[in-house]
Order: sequence, then structure tokens, then C-alpha cells
Amino acid sequence: MKLGRAIYDSRGFELIPKGATITPEHMQTFSIYEVAELFIEDWRVDDVPVQPLIAPELEGMATQALRTIVVESQGEKFIDDELLEEAETPIIEMTRELFPEVIGEINASGCQSLKEYAFQQPAKVAGLSLLIGRRMGLGMLELAGVGMAALFKDIGYILLPSGLQDKVNPTSEEEVQIRQHAALGAEIMSQLNRFGPDVAESIYHHHERWDGSGYPDGLSGKEIPLLARIVGICDSYYEMASKRPDRPGYMPHEAVEYIMAFSGDLFDPELVGIFTRQVPLYPTGITVKLNTGETGIISNSNLGHIGRPTVRICFDERSRQIKEPYDLDLAQPGNQGRLIVQVT
Repeated sequence: MKLGRAIYDSRGFELIPKGATITPEHMQTFSIYEVAELFIEDWRVDDVPVQPLIAPELEGMATQALRTIVVESQGEKFIDDELLEEAETPIIEMTRELFPEVIGEINASGCQSLKEYAFQQPAKVAGLSLLIGRRMGLGMLELAGVGMAALFKDIGYILLPSGLQDKVNPTSEEEVQIRQHAALGAEIMSQLNRFGPDVAESIYHHHERWDGSGYPDGLSGKEIPLLARIVGICDSYYEMASKRPDRPGYMPHEAVEYIMAFSGDLFDPELVGIFTRQVPLYPTGITVKLNTGETGIISNSNLGHIGRPTVRICFDERSRQIKEPYDLDLAQPGNQGRLIVQVT
């Protein structure tokens, strides 16, 4: 088997190049670095581009910059300006990648490494927040602000006891402490002259919910600042899609369905409408089975047609391999009865 896409570590460094033949040594590398997904070259879909919207190198740069800040600023209310600049650079580059047009598909997979979650998950949230903000019509400065707010949404934990972020069953006292992280993070960021007030405000309110059930102020509806609403929905998605101490990460379609189910309750309905048209329930390259028994590979996620991708049928209803695989667009009239029942 050959890799259809290069493998990167959490810092954005290439571990194994695209096209490499997978060896037993590579399998050890996958285990050490907790690689959760592989893109394998397949002649049946060799014409299908799988282009990430956010370059892995940029996501890795943001992850590494956040890690450095957390380690070196633990217990401190002030963050060194040079460290902040290192974090700002990948966010600005991510923002530029969305102009003049959005090209590629967001990586819908969450963080599958428990030890990297605190650094990698915010970097993923930043990329998705930038995409949603772009679709909302935000300008470059606002986008950079929402990206920085997303990346630093949990920075307040550096002022709290270690381990709180991964607590499965926190005590009442610990829950009170956990809820302080948003206000503490906003306090840290508000002291920095390089950012406008929107960044601190968004961090402060990113756990508010549309129905008023969130914290710290119990704001509801459009009382919640827009950038905070964007960060909140993207944070919730990647929290669900990521591996946590008490459960595995949810599949993209499961996490998206959760967001859809709580539209108008936890999340801004307008944002949910935009979100569900930007995050693929069934990302390009995954294998699915239909209710007809046919099996195929997603060749086009058909963003905008929620849950109705194009499937390249490779096996018929009797599980017999098809010599000439063909595309079946589930969004087209006449295919309404075909449903995805299994993701493999």
C-alpha cells in the first residue's frame, strides 16, 4: 500500500511523504504518533483530489506555538510578545488561504491524541472558525480576531490546577474552577495591546449558549457576540470529534448531527445553517455502505447538500467488485432512496 497523502506530526513536520510504500517501521511510527487516519492510494479514486483547506504545516505551527506558550507561561498572567507573534503568524497565514476564494475541504477529523488535545484541538477550532467567519462575510481583521480567539480560548487553564481540562467527573468545586477558565483567559488576553477587544470578549463568552444555558453570564441569542458564537459552535464540534479520556472521538457525521440537533437551543440557527454546509458529514476518501448493499468511496462530499455526497460505487449489492467503478450522486433526483447506513 502507498500513502495518498503525507503524514505529519502535531507540529506540522512531515513524517512520511506522499507515495511512500507503507512498511512495518511506518506502522510503528503511526502508533508512536497516534496517527488516526491514513489516505491510501487507490486506482479507483486516483482522479479524486483530497485537498485540505488548511495546510497541515500551518495547523502544526499553531499547535506548537500554543504548546510553547502554555508550557512557558504556566501560572503567569502575562505572555511574552515574541511567543504571541509565533502564534499569530499561522493564524494570519490561515486567513490568507481563504482569500480570494475558499479552496479545499476542512479536515473534519478531531484530535485523537489525549496528550495533544489541549494544543491541537484549539488549532483545529481556529481553522474551522476562520472558514465559518469567511462564509459569514467577515473581513481580514475580524477573521484574524476570531482565529486568535479560537486558538487561545482555553488559555485561562494556565492559571488553574493542572489536569482540570481532562477531568471526566469533576467535583462541584472543580466544576466551579473549570468555569473560570473563560474569564481568566479573557483577562490574560485583554492585557495585550496587540489584539483588539474582540479577542478577549470572544474568549470570555465562547461557552455562552443560544438558549441562555451557558456561562459565565448566561447570555442568550444575539446578546452573545458573533465571534464568540462562531468559536463556540466550532469548539463544540471538535470537542465531540476528538478522543477524550472517557470515550473515543465521534465520526464527523455524528458530531455534525449533534450540532444540527441543538440548532436554536445551544447554537445560533443561522450559524448552524452555514456550519452544516461547510463541514462534510462524509469527507472525501472515506468508505461507506448504502442501504442497497452497495459499497463505495466518497468522491465528492457535495458541500451544501447535507449528508448527500457523491459515492464512487466499487462493490454491488451482493458485495461483488465492480470492474469499472462509477459515481452515484446522492443529491440527484432519483437517488433519494439510497441512504448511507455504515461508515467503514
